[in-house]
Amino acid sequence: MHTDHAARPRVGVTRVELAVTVGVLLVAVGLVLPRVQAARADAARTQCHDNLRKLGQGCAEFEKTHGGNPPRRTGFGDGKPYGGWGPYLLPYIGEGELAKKYNFKLDCFDPGNKAVVETNVKAFLCPASPANRTVTIQSQATGKSDNPDKDTVFTVNGGANDYITCNTLLLPRAGYGANLDGLGGTQRQAMTDDGNLPLVKITDGLSCTILLIEQAGRPEVWRSGKKQDGGGQFGMSANARGMWAGWGSIGFGPHGPDGIVAAKGDATDCSVNCNNWFGIYGFHTGGANILLCDGSVRFVSTKLDPLTFAYLTTRDDGHLVSPNDF
Repeated sequence: MHTDHAARPRVGVTRVELAVTVGVLLVAVGLVLPRVQAARADAARTQCHDNLRKLGQGCAEFEKTHGGNPPRRTGFGDGKPYGGWGPYLLPYIGEGELAKKYNFKLDCFDPGNKAVVETNVKAFLCPASPANRTVTIQSQATGKSDNPDKDTVFTVNGGANDYITCNTLLLPRAGYGANLDGLGGTQRQAMTDDGNLPLVKITDGLSCTILLIEQAGRPEVWRSGKKQDGGGQFGMSANARGMWAGWGSIGFGPHGPDGIVAAKGDATDCSVNCNNWFGIYGFHTGGANILLCDGSVRFVSTKLDPLTFAYLTTRDDGHLVSPNDF
């Protein structure tokens, strides 16, 4: 009987071949992954830029109709309930349906506005920032609200906002800040409280005055790229910042390079990406975005001089900042 001893084809791979294949794949992933991450970061930075441009266009349309920039916060001094500039822009940034549902005669945290303010609005969120954030406010209705119930403590988990405007300057007393005591004030910025600021009051020029900055990550606390323990700056009070429907302004100022130590008035002070309570803060490499009153958006680096930041923030200090200065 004849037996066929012909070799059968080998099935599978050896350990050596498997190791080589895995090694090649790891190298490929190592080459591709940084490019993918860089592309995502570029896309997020571009979207953040576009958000601010859209908000700038919204402010311009609001100004045409109402004769000035929208109020940065209401309920601060006159007869209006608590709120900020966010709800005023809704009709001008493609959020007409939300705008129809928002009641300006109620506080932003009132149950009557709850469904609206708990909606995330894309234009207010930088995609580079941490996701799934809400700003919780617990408060009773203010005396300026039409809600007759002044005793119940209402709770709202409002949609976040990564952009904010200024209501004063926080400058060191030494160094570059020594002679700038009168520069800040509370009524020398691009928006004002409880009313619409006419553009004619921005005497330094629309291209030399900040309207909004990135101050991303609220209510989380971020210092120089590191998330800190603890709650937001104002807890769950009615004046908590970071909710798009709430108070939309804060004092601007530099900090030490770690974002924790107060500014010293010297070259170590940091205006960008060191502190998301007072400074410009974005989750982008090398800097963050700002919106100027002429509607243009600029990416400012972490080297932005604090004094230039102060001049850009103040609408009438007489310092015409050149585009080459920031």
